[in-house]
Amino acid sequence: MQLTCRFLRLLSFIILVFAATSHTWAQVSFDTENSFFIEIPSDTAGVFAGHGQPFGGISGITYSGQGHEYYMLSDGLPARYYTFSILDAGEIRFHFDRVTYLSNNEIRGEGIAASGHGIYLSDERTVDQQEKTFVWEYGATGELRQLTELPAKYYGEMYDNSGFEGLTISPDGKKLFLGMERALPASSCRNILPILEYAIETRNTRTYFYDMHWETAGNGISALVALSEVELLVIERDYLPAEKRNEVNIFRVVLTDAASNNDSDCPQTGDPVLQPELVFAFSQDLTLGGKPFKVNNIEGATFSADGKYLLLVTDNNFGNKGANTPTQLVALRLNDR
Repeated sequence: MQLTCRFLRLLSFIILVFAATSHTWAQVSFDTENSFFIEIPSDTAGVFAGHGQPFGGISGITYSGQGHEYYMLSDGLPARYYTFSILDAGEIRFHFDRVTYLSNNEIRGEGIAASGHGIYLSDERTVDQQEKTFVWEYGATGELRQLTELPAKYYGEMYDNSGFEGLTISPDGKKLFLGMERALPASSCRNILPILEYAIETRNTRTYFYDMHWETAGNGISALVALSEVELLVIERDYLPAEKRNEVNIFRVVLTDAASNNDSDCPQTGDPVLQPELVFAFSQDLTLGGKPFKVNNIEGATFSADGKYLLLVTDNNFGNKGANTPTQLVALRLNDR
């Protein structure tokens, strides 16, 4: 009976995917020979003139929408994000521009996404001895407005500091997608995570169910990137302590109406869920641009200004696994772009 339900769920999903492919990418693949990476040591000094805080704790990255300018969000205090430039000339050239402090200096940044409407930030921190998550809209003049239109249950206590980790905005600028790192504490299906779709103009919300591919207790969504208004790249990330390594995989999903439900924490038997398609795995023998690469704790992702690269950034946790833990910036070259 269980096998039959899973088969029917998969069959219904396949039918829905074919019905929704008119605005989706034909495929997603990467050219590792023409990809690059740099590593910024945790003890980097003088990154910004007059900036006394250590560089690190990077939990999100987004293209600003202007020139070669990007933002990287730190989860350190006081709350801040960095503005920097990336130029590609056969390698990554990385130029720090400035640091911006948020008016609410208690925000612990986890995700960031920029659009013509402004910047959206997610925030995880302890409030009244409970771990909670928040989402903020950061306006052009520096004001912060908390998004209160999301379902109320997402403002409650989070599981193991695992709130909204992935933020991304659709290419048409109309939708903000938010991925929770792990399921809500009360959810009975730990391996199925909510991805929320927030309509920026109407402020309506829809919840999708994402069935994680890598089934371990520590796995979760660490970043999202919108390919279209109905299609996402989802980065799953876990740390395997026994092997002392990170497991990071990139998946593609197509959003379907049938896989959404605003009322439930967990889909019922037979309900369709988003089925991930693996498009890239950070293998143990991976080389990027001919250089061996061991992936660290990836927490942010965005497309480059020209759309040719998927940029990913790691959180070095301010070197908590050793003073030499770097921040990695990875540029994966997309094929046929």
